[in-house]
Amino acid sequence: MKPLLTFCCRQHRQQSFHRQQGMGLVELMLGLVLGLFITGMALQYFLTTRTTATTQEALSYLQESARHVSHRLQPVMRNIGFSGCTPLGSVSDNTGTHAQPLEVTAVTDDGLSYDRLAMQIPALALASDGQRGWQLSSSAAQGDRVLNVKNYSGEQLASGSYVMVSDCESGDIDTISASDDGKLSLANGLQHGYGGNQQTRPFVYPFERWYLVMLAPSDDKAQRLCLSSDNASGNGPAAGCTEELASYVNDMELKFDITAGSGYAVDQTAAEVGSRWSQVRRIHLDLTLSTPPSLQVEGEAGGAMQRIFSMTFSPRNLGL
Repeated sequence: MKPLLTFCCRQHRQQSFHRQQGMGLVELMLGLVLGLFITGMALQYFLTTRTTATTQEALSYLQESARHVSHRLQPVMRNIGFSGCTPLGSVSDNTGTHAQPLEVTAVTDDGLSYDRLAMQIPALALASDGQRGWQLSSSAAQGDRVLNVKNYSGEQLASGSYVMVSDCESGDIDTISASDDGKLSLANGLQHGYGGNQQTRPFVYPFERWYLVMLAPSDDKAQRLCLSSDNASGNGPAAGCTEELASYVNDMELKFDITAGSGYAVDQTAAEVGSRWSQVRRIHLDLTLSTPPSLQVEGEAGGAMQRIFSMTFSPRNLGL
C-alpha cells in the first residue's frame, strides 16, 4: 500500500505544477484590453474634469471683472448731477462754461472708436470725517466772492477748481480763484444768499469730472476700460488711465432711458438722446469681456471665452 500512496502524491504534485505554469495568450490579451479600457476611462474623466475646471475658472474671471466694473461705477453713476439737496433747476451757473453733468462724445483714439461718457460728480470724502464738502462758517450774501468755511485746508483745492455752494433751496456753481485755511475766494460773485435766517446748512461741494474711456491695446497691455479724472472744466480727460476697471475689453455700448411725456423712451443711443441729458433716468452699459491668453478654454474661438455683461445705473440727482 505504501508505494501506491507515494505514486498518487507524486502524480498530484505534477498536475499542480502543470496548472501553475502562467497565463495564456487569451488571458493576456483580455487583461490588456481591460487595462486600456480602464486607463481610457480615467483619462477621459481627467480631461473632462480639467475642461470643466478651466471653464469655471474662465467664467469666474469674467464675472469678477464685470462685478468690479459695476461696483466701482455705482457711486460715480449714482452721483451724476449731484447738487446737494438743491433741485438742479435752482442751481445758477456762474462760470459760463459749466458743462452738462452727463455728456457722451463719439471719439476715435488710436484707431479705436467708441462713445466716451463724461460724468460730473462731487469729489467723494475729501474731508477727514468723510464729508463730501465743507460747511460755511458764516453767512454769505448775494454778490460775495469770499466764503468762510469750516475745517478747510488751503491746499485741498487748486485754483480753477469747480465748486458748488448749496443749501437745499438754491445753489451756485463757480471756480476757485484762491484759497487759504478756512477761506475760499470765488472767481465770480454769488447769485444767491446763504445762511442768514435760513434753517438749512449751506455747504461748499468740490466737483470732479470722470470719463469712462477705452484704451486701445499696446505692446504690453490688452484693450482696457478705464476711469480718467479731470477737473470739472470739461476739457477732456488727461492722457492715460487714472484707474483701470477691466482688461481684455472687446467692446462697450451705451444706451439710455429718458423721460418722454408721461412715460419713458428706452434704449436710446447717445445720438437719439441729443442734448436732453437732464431727462436721462437710466444708463445701460453692455460690456464685452474676454479671458486672457493665459486662460485657454477648449471649445471657445481662439481659446478665449467671451461674454457680454449688461449693467444698469440710475443717476440719483438728475432732474430732481
